[in-house]
Amino acid sequence: MAELGQELGIGGPLSPAVLRARVYRYHLLLKKYWWLPMMVLSASLLVQGVRYFLGEPLYVSTGRMMVAPRIMTKESAVYTEELTNYFGTQVSLMQSDEIKRRAERAIEASHPEFREIKAELSVQQEPKASIFILKVTSPDPKYSQMFADACMSEFLEFKREMRGETSQKTVDAVAKQLTELEKAIAGLDQRIFQFKQENNVIFLQEQGNYVGSYLVDLNKQLAELKKEAQLLDLMNIDQTLERQAQGPEGAPTRDGAGSAALIEGPQSEYIQTKRQLQRAKARLEQMSKYLRPKHPKILALKDEITRYERRLEIVRQQSQESIQEKRQGIQLQISNLEKIVAESETKALEVGRKMAEFEKLKTERDRQKQLYDSLLGTVQNVSVSQDVSQFDVNILEQATPALSVKPGLIRTLLLGIGVGLVLSGGLLFLLDRFNDRVSTVVELTEHFTEPIYGQVPEEVPDAEGRLPLLHPQDTRHVYAESFRNIRSSLRFVGPDGQKKNRVVLVTSPTPGDGKSTVTANLALTLSFATTQKILLIDGDMRRGGLHRLFGLTGEPGLAEVLGGEAEWRNVVQPTRYKNLFFLSAGEPTGHPGELIFSAACEQLMEDLRKEFEVVVVDTAPVLAVDDTPSLAPKADGTLVIYRAGRTSCRLMRNSLEALYSRNAKVLGIIFNGVDPKQPEYGYYKYTEYYYSKTVSRKRTPAASPGETSPETASNTGGAGVPVVTVEPVRAGPGGPPAITVKKT
Repeated sequence: MAELGQELGIGGPLSPAVLRARVYRYHLLLKKYWWLPMMVLSASLLVQGVRYFLGEPLYVSTGRMMVAPRIMTKESAVYTEELTNYFGTQVSLMQSDEIKRRAERAIEASHPEFREIKAELSVQQEPKASIFILKVTSPDPKYSQMFADACMSEFLEFKREMRGETSQKTVDAVAKQLTELEKAIAGLDQRIFQFKQENNVIFLQEQGNYVGSYLVDLNKQLAELKKEAQLLDLMNIDQTLERQAQGPEGAPTRDGAGSAALIEGPQSEYIQTKRQLQRAKARLEQMSKYLRPKHPKILALKDEITRYERRLEIVRQQSQESIQEKRQGIQLQISNLEKIVAESETKALEVGRKMAEFEKLKTERDRQKQLYDSLLGTVQNVSVSQDVSQFDVNILEQATPALSVKPGLIRTLLLGIGVGLVLSGGLLFLLDRFNDRVSTVVELTEHFTEPIYGQVPEEVPDAEGRLPLLHPQDTRHVYAESFRNIRSSLRFVGPDGQKKNRVVLVTSPTPGDGKSTVTANLALTLSFATTQKILLIDGDMRRGGLHRLFGLTGEPGLAEVLGGEAEWRNVVQPTRYKNLFFLSAGEPTGHPGELIFSAACEQLMEDLRKEFEVVVVDTAPVLAVDDTPSLAPKADGTLVIYRAGRTSCRLMRNSLEALYSRNAKVLGIIFNGVDPKQPEYGYYKYTEYYYSKTVSRKRTPAASPGETSPETASNTGGAGVPVVTVEPVRAGPGGPPAITVKKT
């Protein structure tokens, strides 16, 4: 439905077209039920008038209260202002039921005679000011003034009680918390004292410092030993002995010759022997330059070198054993130091845990003590503020003498009119919700997706209550143009190549929708624009009366043709209109359904398609009898008439479903009875403009049978173009109608 609305250009529910349709719908509704708003307005004015003349006078007394600054006494005087939402809270509190009940009890205690009087209290805040205006309305002037004063006094007393109660609750809650804090502080003191008895805090502190320094020294020694052991594992015997020959920091000794004396044991002998061997080899190399190899000195030096090498090998083995023993000793020292470090770390952790526990107890005790001192100060401040008699709201002006406020007559009448309009609008809205009849094409497209083949305006019947049929020179221009629109839709609506609608069935959901009149005028309009034969059939074989519109006989007709009692060519009647022929319903029958389902009906439709250009069939309403849904599938297309403001959308939908269930081809909807002055009816705006140009021209008399009408000439010829004239004649006595074509 939304897509169809977009195609028609009516847009969504807020589009101008929809808005105009809604306004027009309510205009029609108000036009129809105009008496309903008048009755409601009259009743509302009557009620307000009775209240005005019979109602008791009312008296209003006014008092004023002001919001004063609040002084907070906490260590020093501090001036504070309230927030904006504070005023709303005070207004709600002033006009609460509790304040009203307290004021009523206070007045009843001193003036029992005012027990049955009721008063209304309203509180407002002056714009851009911290002032409240209290207005009390009651039937008694004295009671209004007394009630206003009582409300202000009771409001202040209520706030005083509330403040005192709140302060006492605060003091009690803080005192309870102070008691709990005192117990907590006492418990912490006991735990600290017990800890001091079990542990010497000073000794723990000294022990923690000593263990820390001792662990540092042990870790340094352990690191040196691990380094020495790693070097012994990485260096060979020569590198190890050379390193030991150097100083403790890895630097060589001052005297290279006496460096071996610093090393004791096999390592020292190994170094001395190695150096003696090196000197002997050096002398051998020097003496070999000028002595022969067999020289006694050379031989002696070689023997000496051999002895040094043997000796060096022996000393090397001894040095390796000595270094291995040293390595084992270092590993043993490392193991012992690691055990000592582990024990020291355990002691340090234990000392640290005890000291941390002690510090935690002290910190918790200090925190509880600070909280205790803060709450103690809070109790003192609350006690002091409880004694300071300063309130944030005070009475600015006592209640004024009450004045009469009986509403004026004009105000009362305006109120009655307003109430009546609201009630009338509500009733009209309910009537519109329960009414599913539409009056505009915009509303129609919202309910149905079928195409709108045309809109037929509402025409006023003549003095005798009849609506004349169209004729070629009809002056009802808007009415005639609407049928031309339907004629064009039948000719051109649909895709190219579609089978031509030779047999068109016209129906409606219920009787009284103007179906017969629309069908007859549609057939006439088709005959005006063609030289071919057009046949109009009255398909309502129960109550057919279409022949009366043309002044023709009703029998024999369609019922006799389908029943085999007559041949259709013999019962088709010519009309006074060129090219239009008529087949009446025939004698009324009570069982037309059997005739529709007969083979004669199928044959009749085939013969009519061959003989006539268009066959228009007027049928019974769909929901009245089953004849139309049975006949519709035999036609090439069906047009359903919807009468504006009369046909129910629910009944129209049921009719379409009945046709679709029989596989009938529904071409579209003819919107009948449309108000031509409605916003969405286009012909009304422009047709009169065009036709007004021809009013002053000389009109040609209506064409008689056998003559060419201006309507036909305008549709079939012009200047220099042959004009076709059609004359209906009889083929012979009782024969079928025939046509004679002449060209001029």
